[in-house]
Amino acid sequence: MERLGRREDAILDILISSYVRTGEPVGSRTISKLWQEQSAATVRNLMADLEEKGYVTQPHTSAGRIPTDKGYRYYVDKLMGAMDALTEGDQTRVREAVDTKIRERNVEQLLSQVSKVVADVSHNLGVVLSPRFERGCFERLELVSLSDSKLLLVLSIRSGIVRTMVMEIDSPISDSDLEETRRVVNERLSGLTVGEILASVGERLGSATSGDARLLRLLIDSAQSIFRYSSGDDLHVGGAGQFFLQPEILSDHQRLGALMGLLEERESMVALLDKRADTDGITVTIGAENPSDELQNCSLLTSSYRVGNVTGLIGLIGPTRLEYARLLPLVRYMSELTEEYLEEA
Repeated sequence: MERLGRREDAILDILISSYVRTGEPVGSRTISKLWQEQSAATVRNLMADLEEKGYVTQPHTSAGRIPTDKGYRYYVDKLMGAMDALTEGDQTRVREAVDTKIRERNVEQLLSQVSKVVADVSHNLGVVLSPRFERGCFERLELVSLSDSKLLLVLSIRSGIVRTMVMEIDSPISDSDLEETRRVVNERLSGLTVGEILASVGERLGSATSGDARLLRLLIDSAQSIFRYSSGDDLHVGGAGQFFLQPEILSDHQRLGALMGLLEERESMVALLDKRADTDGITVTIGAENPSDELQNCSLLTSSYRVGNVTGLIGLIGPTRLEYARLLPLVRYMSELTEEYLEEA
């Protein structure tokens, strides 16, 4: 992206700061009052140049200007400078809000709480993607008989992630056969990534000569659900109520409905976020930069977090009129805090 001149930088910085604060188009008179070293005529000419270059636009003939997606992108990349740390007050507030959940040692509840904290502090939509299960290394599978027709499966991933599910069976399985099946599964799958297991589970378990053959076949046939990852349950969303009441979101009924549909169709949202989880640092997509049509008038700020060799994602969704300088440090801090808490969990 081209570098603007010093005076254009100053005007765009003032214009975006004012628009983010008030939500109202910014006129040349407002800017000239805030930047008194330039005449109103000079400001008008520079604003016209910025409009011609695509950094600002005029929503109505008689109105001032507002930033375009290109203007916001330039602001984030060129004008905002290095991110400040989150204020001590916000750090304390965030930690206190999350601490109660880490004491319960429930990873999913913790991540759900993180999404709510991001939403509360940012006044936007907080989104958290659970650690990406496919990258984790399988540690062990426990099989517990609940009844003659039900088994409890407890699946552990080396990074400390645990999944449980109940499986229906056609007939009772003896404790000895259950134990032998568990031994065979753990012996043949331990140390593999979930992705490797999904690609080879039929071959690895199908050739077993011990264990309950019916249960082994059931485990092979059900592998996609047992070792599932990136499901709708992996997405935690907080703050939908306050987010959908924001003027920019509420005013466009068509986009509002589309965005609500995207969030309700959780698998699509998970797939969208999942592509960003391998990216180090913070990723910002603004308006039309978003690949999803439903997010064309929104900004998506995300930061990955890591637990062992497994990654997840912390982020927020808001209108393009965001306090980027305040919210980018929040997203970064929340990803660091989540890593810290998950290591303790």
